[in-house]
Amino acid sequence: MTDDIRKYDFINALRGYAILGILLVHSSQYVGPTNRILQLLMAGGARCVQLFYIISALTLCMSWKFRSTHELSPLRNFYIRRFFRIAPIFYIAIIFYLLLYGFSLRYWAPNGIKWWFIPLTALFLNGFHPETITSVVPGGWAIAVLFNFYLIFPFLLKRITTIKSSIVFLALSLIISWFSGIAFKYLFSGIYPENQQYLVSDFIFLNFFSQLPVFAIGILSYFIYKDFKPLKRLVVAGDLLLILSLVLLFLSLPLIKIVQIFSNHVIVGFVLALFALTLSCFPIRLFVNKLITELGKISFCMFLTHFAILAFFFQLGINAFFPSGNISSFLYFLCVIAVTALISYFLNITIERQGILFGKRLINKLEQKDMKKERIDFSIAAKESY
Repeated sequence: MTDDIRKYDFINALRGYAILGILLVHSSQYVGPTNRILQLLMAGGARCVQLFYIISALTLCMSWKFRSTHELSPLRNFYIRRFFRIAPIFYIAIIFYLLLYGFSLRYWAPNGIKWWFIPLTALFLNGFHPETITSVVPGGWAIAVLFNFYLIFPFLLKRITTIKSSIVFLALSLIISWFSGIAFKYLFSGIYPENQQYLVSDFIFLNFFSQLPVFAIGILSYFIYKDFKPLKRLVVAGDLLLILSLVLLFLSLPLIKIVQIFSNHVIVGFVLALFALTLSCFPIRLFVNKLITELGKISFCMFLTHFAILAFFFQLGINAFFPSGNISSFLYFLCVIAVTALISYFLNITIERQGILFGKRLINKLEQKDMKKERIDFSIAAKESY
């Protein structure tokens, strides 16, 4: 078991890098650098949400393949495990942000928070409406998208069993993503006035169907990781090609092209998948170390809490100590990491871990009942046959 944990340290490292990227982009919105290239790189941290999706697809595939053959009710246990992994701390976040911001008007809810936004968010269905997708809990769109993927994941893995079938699913997901953009634009554009059309355009990008190809890339990455024998050679070749492309990009193309690449989450998804496969093949201590893996372990709490930390920093006037500038923006980023990590470590111990443990205990209890019932049924069948 210890060897297995060490083997997959790269997963927690990836989570650590993902949360650092998300904190980077959001902290730079409060205290930003003056250098244009740094501004673009910090803005690119927004795509680290897609890294979380790729990690989720990878880890779910790994655990499902094992547990589906070692548990009596793997489907039921899967949903219990996923619910108690996310719901307890997320429900605390719903209450906290409602107390913090109330039902007032805000960017993601220009018409205010309606009562029905709350149960929709609690049921992880907030991702299907422009005004609910991320209004109750900041960043709640990412949680809704992730939970929607959980709902379909076991059924996907019954049909996706090879690299070839995962490529077919990726192609299908791209078609679904394209059609969903057209459908949602048709459904919602006529509902909102001109000054609120940003809700529709953002929703078209943030919704589950738009993000589905990224999960498909994660599933493809799993089968490449699992079944492709010359994996290391493929990764090295991919890394060299990526480095060469970046060099040519910076040397020959205007900076606006970099922004366009960062905005295409599917293209970035392939780059992030390559990064994940690189760490899986070469988990060197420089990139997979104790600090980054520990951040990865508390990354979910950090994601939910850092919005509040940034808001409190602003309200308390802490931002005034960090004027806009390249060095000050980096120092501010480090302060945000430190405070967010400290609070998240406490929340991880008191809430997140307890929810996970409760889910495990519930699964164990149900599995024992299933085993007992199975023994009784076997005993009855044996007597009847006798």
